[in-house]
Amino acid sequence: MIRQEQIPHILKYMGGKREMLDCINQAITEMRIESSDLCDLFAGTAIVSYAFSDSFNVISNDIQAYSSIFCNTYFSDYSAFGDPKRVSEQIINECNTAANTRYSLFSDLVVDYHEGISFSAMKKKEDEQMALINKDFGRGFSFFMQSYSGTYWSFEQCLWIDAIRSVAELYSESRLFYLIMSSLVFAMSYCAQSTGHFAQFRSLTSSNYKSVLLYRQKSIASLFQKKLYELLNALNRPLQHGFRSSSLDYLDCISTLRPGTIVYADPPYSSVHYSRFYHVLETLVRYDHPKLEYKGRYREGRYQSPFDQKSGVQCAFQRLFDAIRQQKCHLLLSYSDNALLSIDQLNKIAMNELEDDYSIQFHSRDYKHKKMGRSGEYQMNVHELLIAYKYK
Repeated sequence: MIRQEQIPHILKYMGGKREMLDCINQAITEMRIESSDLCDLFAGTAIVSYAFSDSFNVISNDIQAYSSIFCNTYFSDYSAFGDPKRVSEQIINECNTAANTRYSLFSDLVVDYHEGISFSAMKKKEDEQMALINKDFGRGFSFFMQSYSGTYWSFEQCLWIDAIRSVAELYSESRLFYLIMSSLVFAMSYCAQSTGHFAQFRSLTSSNYKSVLLYRQKSIASLFQKKLYELLNALNRPLQHGFRSSSLDYLDCISTLRPGTIVYADPPYSSVHYSRFYHVLETLVRYDHPKLEYKGRYREGRYQSPFDQKSGVQCAFQRLFDAIRQQKCHLLLSYSDNALLSIDQLNKIAMNELEDDYSIQFHSRDYKHKKMGRSGEYQMNVHELLIAYKYK
């Protein structure tokens, strides 16, 4: 039922479901439902969406706009554009031209992060780059140079981010847009001097500056080029089923579904908002020059999920179950034993909202949840539950 080939990797993602695909597949199989549609309601990196694209018409939804970049990348047949080498070289040449234009204007701001640089010299350069947030670069594709230099990335890395993003915009009416953006996200993720996400960059200290230096020396351009060519070669066959991408609130998305749709729901489990950990990706996609806040330079007014709030999570699940019942859909829900609601609380809500219209089946698996360095840890052992609610 699921795609057997390796799904191309794009982003290090907290709580990603790549290792759960077999378990999800088994749970769907055991539901014994004749359905042609599957909705990935909180799609994130769209791994689940793509994994089931050989078996279902897929609706891939997430309120965060960056998710639509990943799912549209996965659901593209790039063989239609011809030779991958030629296509990648064309895009890379355009990126080089865009970057060289910026180098000619701002070469004095580029820092040489050589091996012998001292902590004090590096600290001085980092502080100077962070102060560029007060420099007027204009309203073109220079937002990352202005806003993030000396934080998650160096000025030179931000120069490349802006340059590649400007080239992506040239392809905004083509599916190559998604390919360029996903390759850029990959490069940004592996160049960022943070714990694997973008909640906060590490303040430079005498004890960590060698580690930070390694990240400053990484090349956005090289990583981008590598991923661009890889995706062109990997995503090269036509879809067998339909596909739709949306960036809707979960209730609005459910209201668009046909009766009998299988809804896979993987809502946030804890009080940690994904918009805090991936805010720069939202800004990269929207490129709307938002007002930035706090040390992490978060987007003002970033989305806050009710599933992440102790005061709102119960009501959020009530509305989820009610919407599923109203649409006569089936639900496969991922949840864990260390979430804001206990499993008993969740079941009580489900029984009240779904009444006698649904049968319930439990699947469980011990799972290493990626925390990406949060609270000093990179992963934790959780008991992952997959709860299948089948409409009778």
